[in-house]
Amino acid sequence: MDPLIDRRTHRPLTGDNIRLLTLQPGLFNDPIHCQLEQVSLSAGHAYEALSYVWGNARDTAPMILDRTPYHITKNLERALRYLRSKESPRVLWVDAICINQNDPDEKSEQVPIMGEIYSRATKVYAWLGEADRQTDCVFDVLREFRDRKREAKFPTHFDIAEQLSFHRRLFRGIYQDKAGTLPEQSDLDDDMLHEEFNWLRPLYERPYWRRVWIVQELVLAKVVVVCCGDKFIDFDDIYGLSLDWGSFEQGFDTGTYQMLKPHTRGWNTIQTIRGLRRRREVEWEMGGEAPYLMRIKMSERGDVAMFDEVIEVFAQHHECSLPKDKVYGFRELVPQWKENLVVNYKRSDLEVFLDVAKLDLFESKKHGGLHVAFRLWLAMGLGDREKFNDCLQQSFP
Repeated sequence: MDPLIDRRTHRPLTGDNIRLLTLQPGLFNDPIHCQLEQVSLSAGHAYEALSYVWGNARDTAPMILDRTPYHITKNLERALRYLRSKESPRVLWVDAICINQNDPDEKSEQVPIMGEIYSRATKVYAWLGEADRQTDCVFDVLREFRDRKREAKFPTHFDIAEQLSFHRRLFRGIYQDKAGTLPEQSDLDDDMLHEEFNWLRPLYERPYWRRVWIVQELVLAKVVVVCCGDKFIDFDDIYGLSLDWGSFEQGFDTGTYQMLKPHTRGWNTIQTIRGLRRRREVEWEMGGEAPYLMRIKMSERGDVAMFDEVIEVFAQHHECSLPKDKVYGFRELVPQWKENLVVNYKRSDLEVFLDVAKLDLFESKKHGGLHVAFRLWLAMGLGDREKFNDCLQQSFP
């Protein structure tokens, strides 16, 4: 991206300002026109946020930003086309445009508040990419399952197991109706998953679920809507298929995660993100004649993850362009990192590793330890075990 264009479109930020992108209305194939505006994050402006995979930085498409030609990745360009309204402007926060990617100082200032940016958004769109016949079918099945499950009436004598059995039969019937037949067993099926979860593979094998940054973006969001082409569904309605409602923390089993086939780890990512969102849910008492009734609300705090969960489930197997983002991408989720870690993109990858190593990373009581630290070392591409041991001896004599 041309630095001269950046200076015209990205005036320096001041105070607690962020940039918001106004996406002008238009038909699907119309040119994309947007404007950037600086606003105070604390002022409570309404906006939605986009969570997506950047894609190949060299594979770009043009848009018009503040009346100036501006190039974005093709995956982002497609997302904006599908999100664009025909009638009214849409206000979005999109990292690749709202942060000056050519300014490391600005990135170091904006990355620490990205958690707050996503948590303040009225809605976060998780863009999986263009649809195909298989993903269209999966979305249609999930949406009808959601609707019919809400309408289902159980006999009063049904226990939880019987309700789940009913839901399973319902799902299979809907799938057969939409697809014409139930899927045959495949070598791609993972025995670690329920049979029905394997049928969702066109959704969770998308590259989106392997991206580092999506984890905190979805965990911290108020509402998450998953999009693929022109199909939309709430994130919680994807997880609603679960046949094991009580064990929302099952995604955190790092041993199980290692045993999954690589192409099925996306489902475990969905489970784990859902688990972290559930940890943020707090119960508030409703007044009136039935004070025992409760409603669920999302806590303002999002630092609900442990070292081993972040490193062994996410950092090892998720992708980012900069190794240091294996740390910065999860900063908002780990209490010690959120409170003490200073983001500085001018620091080397090794310096960033040492920054977090000093923040209880070796403390087993906090789900850390040498083995967890070494996994982060490997995930950041810093070398083998010998180099790791040498680093510890020099830095922590």
